[in-house]
Amino acid sequence: MPKITNITPGFDIDDLTAGNIEEISKSKSEFEKNILNNDPSGKKPKARYFTSKNSNQKVKKILLILLAVVSVLFSLWVVSVKTGKIGKKELNPLSSKGIDNVVKVTADLTGVQYPETDAGSWVNERPFGVMINNHVDARPQSGLVYADLVYEIVAEGGITRFLAFFHTITPEKIGPVRSTREYYLVLVKELSDAMIMHIGYSPQALLAIDTWPVRSLFRGGCESYPGCTWRDNPRNVAYEHTAYTNGEKLRELGTSLGWEGKGDIRVYKFKDNNDKYSSKPSASKVSIDFWNKGDYSSVFEYNQGNNTYLKFTGYDSSGNPIPHKDQEETDKQIEVKNLIVQFAVENSIAGDEKGRLDYQLVGSGKALVFIDGKVIDATWSKADRDDRTLFYDTDGNEIEFNRGKFWIAIVPDRNVDQVVYN
Repeated sequence: MPKITNITPGFDIDDLTAGNIEEISKSKSEFEKNILNNDPSGKKPKARYFTSKNSNQKVKKILLILLAVVSVLFSLWVVSVKTGKIGKKELNPLSSKGIDNVVKVTADLTGVQYPETDAGSWVNERPFGVMINNHVDARPQSGLVYADLVYEIVAEGGITRFLAFFHTITPEKIGPVRSTREYYLVLVKELSDAMIMHIGYSPQALLAIDTWPVRSLFRGGCESYPGCTWRDNPRNVAYEHTAYTNGEKLRELGTSLGWEGKGDIRVYKFKDNNDKYSSKPSASKVSIDFWNKGDYSSVFEYNQGNNTYLKFTGYDSSGNPIPHKDQEETDKQIEVKNLIVQFAVENSIAGDEKGRLDYQLVGSGKALVFIDGKVIDATWSKADRDDRTLFYDTDGNEIEFNRGKFWIAIVPDRNVDQVVYN
């Protein structure tokens, strides 16, 4: 299990003390006097009940024992975390009802709210993106299940690649890492100059990194920064499918490059109930064939219990979609609260010998938003390279999303009919 950092673990204990217990009178109660006076022998009987003094002493003993147990458990917890025996866990977010007198912090990418006193260092940090390989030989990926926001777009030849943004959780192992393209960098810029880790680039992407500019952790020296990147090949696959990176080291490198702090991200609108779009058509299963149906198709199935969409990638030999799980956390399937299909113009780059592509992501176009088991006919609009892509319903109202993770599939607008749902 990968160690997860940047989230301060919560540890709630009661403030137990044995002091401040009201002093109980030493004089006998009327009940006690009556019991003694009614003994015909005139002798004082042995007490068959707890006196106030005995009760007080027992309470003190119990409280002291409880306090000692809590102190020991707390010490063990501290030692375990410091030594790495227990991984730091993601904070439990506030419920939709929340607590009125709790100061809340809202995560920029997901809209999830956390108590300010418990929120991690991510509150003051910018997101970082990682270009993650989706070739069949690169599966299952590591760390993708922890991303707050993922874009899936074809890189070339119908093979999709992921641009995964991490903010509230920082895994220690992310990958396999691949190269970037210019249109992925357009998405980086709209998140207030987020950082990005990649290994390699197209000529167009290199020009963008140097001139826009883009906070490239690869160009910033990740490969020479201790522990930042390495090769891992347990599946005996080609070299290009073996590069991994450490999210914690990416943050350290970013700080050393002067990229600490955060920008002003245009946050989406969020809702706190499941009724807003209840009148929309149902969509419990969504199939996305970017170019063709096959290994690079994405399938999502609605999980009513969690009000989420579970992700599948490609199909097995029987034609069933394959659950998209994590290499390190084999029991975790990718699950998102908000699924968006954005249709954009796709062009081949003239004269590019490797068949590289370009997507027009500045402008506007059609979209589908899947939320709460429903589908919303929508449009998207991005005014400029540095502006956030916004989504609207057909009445022109900005969509209100669920608080939680996002998956955005950018599909060539010629293939609208290859997105099927029911």
